[in-house]
Amino acid sequence: MSKILTLLSLVFLMAQLSAQSELIISEYVEGWSNNKALELFNPTDEAVELSQFRLIRYSNGVDVPPAEDTWTVALPDFSLDPYKSYVLVVDLRDPDGIDMDAPVWSQLEQRADAFLCPEYEVSEVMYFNGDDAIVLEKKVGDSYEIHDIFGRWGAPVPADAQFVGSTKVDGAWTNVYPYFTGEGFAITAEHTLYRKPDVSTGVTANPSIFNPLEEYDTLTANTFDHLGWHNFTAAPANEGPVVTNEALVFGVSPSAVNGASIGSILTTDAENDELKYYIEEGNFIYIDDVRYEPFALNKTTGEITLVDQTGLAPELKDTFYIDIYVTDGYSQTGPVSATIIVTDDPNVKVETNEISHLEIYPNPVTSNQFQIKDVKAIKEVKISGILGQSVYNEIFTTPVLQKTIEIKDYMKGIYLINILYTDGSNNTSKILIK
Repeated sequence: MSKILTLLSLVFLMAQLSAQSELIISEYVEGWSNNKALELFNPTDEAVELSQFRLIRYSNGVDVPPAEDTWTVALPDFSLDPYKSYVLVVDLRDPDGIDMDAPVWSQLEQRADAFLCPEYEVSEVMYFNGDDAIVLEKKVGDSYEIHDIFGRWGAPVPADAQFVGSTKVDGAWTNVYPYFTGEGFAITAEHTLYRKPDVSTGVTANPSIFNPLEEYDTLTANTFDHLGWHNFTAAPANEGPVVTNEALVFGVSPSAVNGASIGSILTTDAENDELKYYIEEGNFIYIDDVRYEPFALNKTTGEITLVDQTGLAPELKDTFYIDIYVTDGYSQTGPVSATIIVTDDPNVKVETNEISHLEIYPNPVTSNQFQIKDVKAIKEVKISGILGQSVYNEIFTTPVLQKTIEIKDYMKGIYLINILYTDGSNNTSKILIK
């Protein structure tokens, strides 16, 4: 009898090993308008050929595999290295597009490794909403096997749920069991969700219940700075990129022509990993309610160039501040704040105005603690209820950039966090505590 049990155990173990995912969904972005993206991650120590995989969208709770090609899309022909990620963004880039064809934001567009589904009538996969299921499949012979699932398909379809801090509702899975009745707050609509660091295997069968917070942490809508790298527990030890500029202050003449080089972000990496550079905030000006972005950042070299002279005249705006991230595929450095001054004076000096970039995670909070992080020195943290009652206050004798906040068990619902910095400025954000 013991030999039979041992044999059965071995068979079960082999089945588990054979189900190990070569590729998983590591991030899900369902933002405002058409800001939609998926990040795929290779959790293995061998390269994975993406062309062997496809994505399927199960729209609005359909309970059978979609028969039409419009619900599937093949992945690009690309070899994804071990422990690296690949970002797919819906292919809507026409700046004049409106409504259903509205373009994705520039902060999301720059994070893309590939754009999919430019025509809705041809493929609708990347036009997902909060109540859809996304399935990652690999072709094996003449059939396909499931490697990962975000959501679930089949009845019951997720009901409308309220968004955090808003009266808006939409179909989505929530943070309250059984996650589809509309009770609680919408998690899969207008949120960014990223896979927890210890998840190495995808969901290979349609789950009876989908709890979006079981394997994912959340960020607010239109948060894109986790795309392009994935924090994975089992990845090899790796040092992040280091920005080496002595000063991040650059000058540009008001008469400069488009294409002019402004300067470069200089970076080193201990492992000589391929680096990518992104502008996250800043770099725009409004003229008659029209937004212009004068500067572009080369994604692979870190060079800043002038791409739009509009609004460059000093009488309109004489100083731009740009927040920049650098990633090596394993981790991310930043934001670092670059200052660009519109001037013909080569000796001009500027007092750098450091830009806040507050991160609060996870959000929603599912335990009795969460993290706050910023590039500016934090002097004080206050937490209050939505009616103004104070529930937490901490003043730091030594200013911090990152801090674990411990909260009481009775704190449930929506709270306001106010951060006071050493320069006298402050920042306020909302957080949901389950």
